[in-house]
Amino acid sequence: MRKLEISIDLKMLSGKLNQKDIESLSRHLKTLRQVMKWTQDDLAKKVGVSRQTITLIESGKTAPSKTLVLAILGIFIVLAATPIFGVMIKAVLKASGLKKLYEKALDENLDD
Repeated sequence: MRKLEISIDLKMLSGKLNQKDIESLSRHLKTLRQVMKWTQDDLAKKVGVSRQTITLIESGKTAPSKTLVLAILGIFIVLAATPIFGVMIKAVLKASGLKKLYEKALDENLDD
């Protein structure tokens, strides 16, 4: 089995993130999470926050910090490059308007 290795330059992504991206991720986070069949608790553990934080973001009651957005995007960008989940994750990223950010992240990493 081939091991997939992708590194994401979070500093590069940080410079590309804007308020619209943060709002878009917040609106589509539940869908991204459900594609992976993750609970709110599963995602919270992966990014180092509480389940309540994920609940608040998904309900629109709070906006995630830029650091949290980067952590979440990093996970889904790596998953989008996998054969099993890639198509579904890319479709959600495209629908959410985050596809360009995803493509830019991969372009930056392929140039290394």
